[in-house]
Amino acid sequence: MKTNLGLKTSQQLALTPQLQQSIKLLQMSTVELREELESTILENPLLEFEESTAAPQIEEQQDAKLTEEGVNNKNENHSSQRTEENCDNFDNQKQYESSNETDYKNNEIWSHTKPSKSRISNDDPGDFRENLKEAPISLTQHLSAQLAPMKLPSKERAWIEILIHALDSDGFLRESLEEVEEPFRKEFIKLYGESLSNEDRFIGLKLLQSFDPLGIGAKDLSDCLRIQIVSRKELLDKDVFHACLTIVSDCLNLLAQHNISGLSKATGYSKDIVLRAENEIRQLDPRPGACFRDDLALTVIPDTIAFKTNSGIWSARLNESAVPRLKIDQDYARAIRNLSGAKNSMGQQLQEAKWMLKNIQQRFDTILRVSQTIVDVQQDFFEIGPRAMRPLVLRDVAARCDLHESTVSRVTNQKYISTPLGCFELKYFFGSHVTTDSGGVASGTAIKEQIKDWIGEENPNKPLSDQNMSDKFATIGIVIARRTVAKYREALRIPSASIRKRR
Repeated sequence: MKTNLGLKTSQQLALTPQLQQSIKLLQMSTVELREELESTILENPLLEFEESTAAPQIEEQQDAKLTEEGVNNKNENHSSQRTEENCDNFDNQKQYESSNETDYKNNEIWSHTKPSKSRISNDDPGDFRENLKEAPISLTQHLSAQLAPMKLPSKERAWIEILIHALDSDGFLRESLEEVEEPFRKEFIKLYGESLSNEDRFIGLKLLQSFDPLGIGAKDLSDCLRIQIVSRKELLDKDVFHACLTIVSDCLNLLAQHNISGLSKATGYSKDIVLRAENEIRQLDPRPGACFRDDLALTVIPDTIAFKTNSGIWSARLNESAVPRLKIDQDYARAIRNLSGAKNSMGQQLQEAKWMLKNIQQRFDTILRVSQTIVDVQQDFFEIGPRAMRPLVLRDVAARCDLHESTVSRVTNQKYISTPLGCFELKYFFGSHVTTDSGGVASGTAIKEQIKDWIGEENPNKPLSDQNMSDKFATIGIVIARRTVAKYREALRIPSASIRKRR
């Protein structure tokens, strides 16, 4: 094989460090950007945060308009010159509340579950930001706090602590008592001279199951519901109580299907008793430990804010409190310029600091351009709601903003806009579409809202099937197949008509 030496010319795209940094900052969320800047300041002494004496003010006229539209739930007598920080405080609260809304959760049986213990009250919005600073209480901490004041033998206390740590995130004890005790058996023998007896294990479990919230320590869903029903025995009619026990023990599948006739036959009680029992079961909590999950995101900082101008047109502006106040230390900068030699390490840090400031400004300019384009297209959404959402894809926004689709994708990911209807991620405004009889298109989001409204108004004894809804869409000029309706319905976590039907 002969070896040759030759020259070849070619073109390739090289990402400069400045461009790489620009792309990195663009795809970060506001919280991630703040963390990145704090890390950069530690590495580069030329950069520092500005010390602002007061947060920027919102224009009085825009503030009054946003209050009328429902963005502000505070007292109308509150001063119109409140700071931007207070406005952002409310935006965060709206997002927190909207993120807690759920439909057809927990096997679509319990539509009215107990409120989460981590939910923040709307009655005192002034304390909202302070509440966010407090770490959420975990299930283990909540149960340990109830165990602490109890006067128990050390052996029994140790066993209950082991049970508490063996619970899963829903508060269930999935393992058998013997399996939980096995790893600690030698320790019990060493400390107390004997291992736990069956009676000791059972008593510890029963004591744990008496803790708040009720249902903790159950082995499965049926056991969890049974524990809660037994605690309400004195409040229930005798027949309703026994019907509840029978249903949660043997008929959960029929309960999930809302099959009242089947439940009546299986339990031997009349339909009236079964309906009353079903209503009682609906008020129980199928996952008592879920409200203590500490991985729940409590706050979202909007990058932009939608507001209505004097001419009645919706527009977008940056949320100034989300824009980092970064500057270059001028004393260091002047000293570096006076140094001899252009290629010194401090000179490189000064250049990197300038790049950082430029890239941050470019990041927020791009976010504002994309947000403004979305607002321009979705004017009806801000006036009417999700039902008026227009079809929109990344390609359309990229063409309007003269950007690449990948850039728009980075901008809309983990970037939020505050609106009178709540705080939404920018990519929420993008979605699929279906055609209409006139040759137009209808947004998938609008279709979902219509499906949700129809199902909310349907007769429980004769619910709408997917084909029924497909036919109803045809009457208003929207061509949509039955399987497409089923896809949107499932995306909304709404069960089929056969399950929703009361029998």
